[in-house]
Amino acid sequence: METISRTLIIKLLLLLPGTGIILSSTVSAKLPFRELKEETWQFSKKDTLSLETMGNTKVYITGSNSGKIEIKLLYIDKPNEKFEAKETQGGIYLKANILNYNPHKPTQTYFEESTLIITVPHGMYISCNGSSGEFEVNGFIGFLKAVYGQGRFSIRNVVGSVNLQLAMLEAKIQHSKGSFNLSSGIGSIRTKDLTVNGKSSFSTGMGIVKISLAREPEADLYVGSSFNKAQVNFNGHPVTGCFEFIAMADGGRIISPFKFDIEETFLDDIKNYNTSSDFGKKDDYFRKSFIRGDSKPKITLKTLTGIAKLSR
Repeated sequence: METISRTLIIKLLLLLPGTGIILSSTVSAKLPFRELKEETWQFSKKDTLSLETMGNTKVYITGSNSGKIEIKLLYIDKPNEKFEAKETQGGIYLKANILNYNPHKPTQTYFEESTLIITVPHGMYISCNGSSGEFEVNGFIGFLKAVYGQGRFSIRNVVGSVNLQLAMLEAKIQHSKGSFNLSSGIGSIRTKDLTVNGKSSFSTGMGIVKISLAREPEADLYVGSSFNKAQVNFNGHPVTGCFEFIAMADGGRIISPFKFDIEETFLDDIKNYNTSSDFGKKDDYFRKSFIRGDSKPKITLKTLTGIAKLSR
């Protein structure tokens, strides 16, 4: 995780070439002991909004039918911390820059009280990356991609595609529909009233993954947690499709309300390497499956030493 975070920090310090800096309006107001500043930008609809943040920046993204991109930045003015907005023909780039970066200073202490409030037209592609961030996305139709060292994401009423790749992730998705690809080494992923109509995957190493559905999936779904619980809850909706459960024979558990059509043991690579001599060795895994109704979609629940569970 340390390597990931360092790579993302270096990436943030590079300027995007070939673009011009857009001047913004600045309004100052007094808060006790600190000076709060507000900057605003407004652009016509573009194909892409690219956002690079770090530190404790909070980001609020809301979809709209206005046809305009509206950005408000609230922050405490510090000489070594600057936000820049740049416009190209196809996109908007919003970037947090650290001047005179101190490698011995914790990244989270930068941009401690910065907040971005962004309204975007539906149909845009939003790309976010950096070392850390906290996001709330609501009422957006389009594409959202984020690559971070660590972050928190709250996603509500989103329709489209969501792709989150983080080393440490806390994610909650509610009342949303589309295709989802969430992956983390550590952290939890939880959904409520989720509609899966595109191929989707939710996986974490150390955390819990709980997928609560609004209806039966319309596309393949993978849910995995290496060392904790991977669970799919149909909430009373029809349980149809091909269901496959995988767990290590020594330590993993499989829980299903339905009988299995096929149960088998197979060998796969060891996932935990204690010494270099472990490389190339194999472990025993259980694979259990059944089909109810149609053989599609395929729903896979996988764990190593945790629990793979299906609930009606």
